[in-house]
Amino acid sequence: MEQIKVFLDTDWWMFFASISSGIFAAIATLIAVWLTNRETRKQLKQQKEQHEREIDLQNKANKLVIIKPTILLSSFVGLLDRIIVQNNYNRELLISGEDGFEFFDNPEKRQKQMCRILHIENTSDYNITDIIISTMSCLEDRNTNELKKYETKNVIKLLRSKESIDIRLANQEQYESIIRMNQERIPNEFKFECRVDYSTQADQRITYCYIVTISNDRCIEIEKDEIEKVENVGKTELYNSTVFRNLQDYITIDRASYIWEKMGQSQARGLISLVGQGAVQQGNNIIEAEEKEGEKTE
Repeated sequence: MEQIKVFLDTDWWMFFASISSGIFAAIATLIAVWLTNRETRKQLKQQKEQHEREIDLQNKANKLVIIKPTILLSSFVGLLDRIIVQNNYNRELLISGEDGFEFFDNPEKRQKQMCRILHIENTSDYNITDIIISTMSCLEDRNTNELKKYETKNVIKLLRSKESIDIRLANQEQYESIIRMNQERIPNEFKFECRVDYSTQADQRITYCYIVTISNDRCIEIEKDEIEKVENVGKTELYNSTVFRNLQDYITIDRASYIWEKMGQSQARGLISLVGQGAVQQGNNIIEAEEKEGEKTE
């Protein structure tokens, strides 16, 4: 029987093509995995940065402090009375300008002068630091257009939560001119501008602007009462504090007995007013009865 010999010839082209396709497939897989991982890392980084930004914004929103400016008409003894009656133990800082505290140290001025006072209170639960209070007041005589200007700049290193600052709107010269012009019925306009710069615990520098115009010491118009600027800052510049006084240090009487005395006076005034109203009503009833009796007689 004839034997058939089969010769197998290896197709090297197909062999190398198969190996090459496998290598290319592996490389493509590696590249795809690398690109996927890079995109995943990028997304995770973006998510982390966004989360950190959200936390930072939330932190700044939580620690945003908006001060509360209010105009008071009071003597400085009245300020002390208010502190005692309200049983307030927080610091209330009295700051001054070029005249120092002469107006406060003079007993007559301290007790009798009814000054307009800007009361700045930190009503938040957070402290603020490096407070710079710049004020400019201008009194105008509307008949002669004469101007009397007064500027102050005071620095307080720290204002804790629930603490406040008091400063006069007008200096002594402006105060006396306002009294004189009102007595002589001279029309006048008093403009007061105050900017308070302070730093919060969220590394923000805030400028609060308060502008008010007072005509003839009666009509008060608030032109601006809002945050003017917010800046993100790191370490703030250090300032030297100006001299101030804590009004709590001038309370030399027993708070409890003083409050009871005030309450007794208030109750007495209430009783007197009730008795007075009753007497007036009784008198009116008697008059009406007499008038009716007279009509019947006629």
